[in-house]
Amino acid sequence: MNPLRYLAVITAVVIAGGCSTPPPPEQKVATLQTSQAAAAPPSSTANGSTEAARPRERLDMTPEESDQLYETYNRCLGENGLPGKGAGSGTGVAAPARPDPAKEAAAEAACVSKKPLPPWEYDTANPQAADFLHKMVLCLRAKGVRLVEESPVKPGDDRTAIEFGGKNNDPDSISKGLDLTPRCEKELSSGGGR
Repeated sequence: MNPLRYLAVITAVVIAGGCSTPPPPEQKVATLQTSQAAAAPPSSTANGSTEAARPRERLDMTPEESDQLYETYNRCLGENGLPGKGAGSGTGVAAPARPDPAKEAAAEAACVSKKPLPPWEYDTANPQAADFLHKMVLCLRAKGVRLVEESPVKPGDDRTAIEFGGKNNDPDSISKGLDLTPRCEKELSSGGGR
């Protein structure tokens, strides 16, 4: 066989083989989560139990909508042996003592699917909640609230929180803080202050 022809045949086989090779599988690349992707709550917790069915408060909820979430939860607690909140007789008689802890734990376990989750921005499961809280404090201070600080998260807490008034419960800081919190929440959750 002619060496030139032999080389042409080998070249044709190599080219044909290169064209018929399946493409390599798509590589999976680790990516960082952006603020856009982190804005949505996860569908399950680290222990694998789903929280997707639990109601979640939102920053844009009206007080009536929020009350409705808690009415459902409190009704469930009552149906499972705990007295409802605010279920006093109206006679001025003191409310009964705290229920038996075992009974309380059983009722809470039975109603956990109805217990509202905090707004995602304040949820301790949100890796950006501490940043949001810090920005809230800065926003409130910029609007004139003198005594406002981040409340330390304790084990078992499901939400981050802000404290107003300092150790002496300054009424001006408490009043301004409560009045201005919705405004700062709206500014920050809509992309302002980032």
